[in-house]
Amino acid sequence: MKWIVIFAMILASAIASSAHVYNNFLEAAKYALADKDYGLSEYFNLEALRQIPADSVVDRYIAHSRLRNMNNLRGTFDKMLSHGRECLNIIRGFGPGSEYMLMEDYIMMAVAHAGMKDSLMASHYVDSARQQVSDPAANPVYLKKFATMAGIVYARIGDWQRAETAYRQATKLARRYKPSEDTSTTLNLYGNVLFRNDKYADALGVYEEQRGICRDLFGEDSMQFQWANYCIANIRAYMGDIAGGVGIYEGVIRWYRDRIVSDLKSMPESNRQAYLDNMIDILQNAVPFGIEAKHNEDDFTRIAYENLLFTKGLLLASEKSADAIIRQSGNAEERAALDSVKAMRGRLTELLATTGASPVDIINLYAGIKGIDVNLANACYRYCNHMSFAAVGYEAVRESLKDDEVLLDFADFKPKNRPRQYVCYVIRRNQKNPQVHYICNGSELDSLLALENHRWSNLYSGEAAEDMARIIGRPLKKIIGGSRRVYYVPSGIFHKLSVEAIPEGEGTMCDSFEFKRLSSAREIVRESDERLGMTASLYGGLDYDSEEVPESVVEDAIGRKRLVILPRSCEEVTEISRMFSSPVLLTDGRGTEESFLEMSGNAPSVIHVATHGFYYSPEDADRPASLQGYNDAMSLSGLVMSGGNAGWLGLIPSKGLLTAEKVSRCDLSGADIVCLASCHSGQGEVTSEGIYGLQRAFKKAGAETLLLSLWEASDNATKCFMTNFYSDLINGSKNRHKAFEFAREQVRRQYPSPVYWAGFIMVD
Repeated sequence: MKWIVIFAMILASAIASSAHVYNNFLEAAKYALADKDYGLSEYFNLEALRQIPADSVVDRYIAHSRLRNMNNLRGTFDKMLSHGRECLNIIRGFGPGSEYMLMEDYIMMAVAHAGMKDSLMASHYVDSARQQVSDPAANPVYLKKFATMAGIVYARIGDWQRAETAYRQATKLARRYKPSEDTSTTLNLYGNVLFRNDKYADALGVYEEQRGICRDLFGEDSMQFQWANYCIANIRAYMGDIAGGVGIYEGVIRWYRDRIVSDLKSMPESNRQAYLDNMIDILQNAVPFGIEAKHNEDDFTRIAYENLLFTKGLLLASEKSADAIIRQSGNAEERAALDSVKAMRGRLTELLATTGASPVDIINLYAGIKGIDVNLANACYRYCNHMSFAAVGYEAVRESLKDDEVLLDFADFKPKNRPRQYVCYVIRRNQKNPQVHYICNGSELDSLLALENHRWSNLYSGEAAEDMARIIGRPLKKIIGGSRRVYYVPSGIFHKLSVEAIPEGEGTMCDSFEFKRLSSAREIVRESDERLGMTASLYGGLDYDSEEVPESVVEDAIGRKRLVILPRSCEEVTEISRMFSSPVLLTDGRGTEESFLEMSGNAPSVIHVATHGFYYSPEDADRPASLQGYNDAMSLSGLVMSGGNAGWLGLIPSKGLLTAEKVSRCDLSGADIVCLASCHSGQGEVTSEGIYGLQRAFKKAGAETLLLSLWEASDNATKCFMTNFYSDLINGSKNRHKAFEFAREQVRRQYPSPVYWAGFIMVD
């Protein structure tokens, strides 16, 4: 990671004095792109463009071409077209001799149009590019590049036959020269399109040629060689050589897992996301690979499940583990650096969303983060192996289960030419290997949700409930069998479902089985005896007004209403406070965002927040003005705290809005239970890492158990649930899971419809 340190040092010393400051922004954009931080890379490139003189056409071309290429990776093809046009205008000004550069720019315009499914314009630009290399004496290197990129365009618009022809030509030209990494890439593209065209034997030959080149160039202990092996394993399986494919894939899996564990030990946090994006699909693809190969309960099923267990929440687990090691083993300077870099990340997010923020402040902050990140990674590596959680495997999970318990670990994947599939791995104590069972395809759930106008709470009553029972309930009941306690780890759309509320007979699934929702199956292994201190911070009855919000302001520019005190929430926390010996009760104007953040490093055992929650997607135009500059799920979900009308109505940016991003920077490792009595607190962006939102934020901050809501619940039902939960937790069963079930049943007795009780979930 020496390059990161050098980069940070150069920026810190040169940013204020360089005659060509824009070069620093171009350099920073390159590093941000390597981290797949597309928003930050775009910002730095655009800032460079603002500073590059009009006559510095080469530098302007570099910036526009980087923005074009980055938006291709990002999938924002309208922006890609815009910057592509700028590139073309610049190159056309160069006159004769620029034909090959024009060829590349025309092709990139074709790629953009192909991304927008405009096959007519894509073909037009491919033809324009072809004219630039139509001379018989044209350099074969450029001819090969044209053929490769034309193949990419044709593949993107679904013209697989023309794509195959283009890649065949590129491969033929590549074979004229000494093998290189570019040769390997070309062969891989050709093999992929042959596979897509069902020419498996031809694809196998191309992949084997690629593997031989990778062995000679990089050795067998290389990612390039292992990727070629992965492609060969898939082809062999499709050709019917299941055993041969599985044998090769097992070796690939072992190599990738060992490599990930080794690399993450010393990798800075800002590099982990991009790194895992490039690696993790290989391991998770063991799930569909095994299923397609009809491995339902054997040694390979076990290998596939080990990968699922390893990869689910891997990024979150590595970040939590690294933070914990610094806090527990680091010296005072390192602990201060950890707090500092978290605050700097938050400040960087805020500045990027603020119109008119100083570009110099932003780039210096970015350089500072990169430098501290490296130092913390090195310190963490010295103290301990923070990847020790990766050693938790199938055996440890299986042995942690009791005889009457079962674990359902869900997985989803998109097969070739079929809808997304949902399966679950079934683990019992007496099984040598896990079983894998098909549940449903995603299109069934998507169609059902569309019929209910995307109101998740509507899925558990009426005809929708009958469909849920048919699609999910019956398969699960058959799988669970005679087990009483059911642990389950959601995946994909299952994160947003209440499995417990699916109809079953005259009742629901939770009448027949005791469910426990987990963020990862690793939680079973670390599950310990019930521990619960009696310290508590209770937020409720919050006053969202403040002196910054004039009484005359009743709504914002788009009609968003001023928030008023939730009277039931005040009654709720007041009643709950009587159950604790010395709680901190934060009502009216005392429940501020600042008071919450001050708990970092000294969290009570119980944190209860009864307030308005929010979750927006980047596409939601109706989000509060304070959130308009943000485009990530962690900044677009959160809780409204005391004085929050200032931020809610856009009068003071983010004032009183406790976002998931801010929560994630806290140290709440002392919290046994965090209860969010707010609407949509369990919602967020579904990823292979889980839910990005408040759920991830509190888990990253170190909270052990979360109590959340999947949708909006009535004030009366929420008050009933929460007061009964704490009553049983403190004076009854003294067990959080039994208290959760007791509270849910009390609400259900008063309000039988699942709309009132099914949205409450507990996540370990």
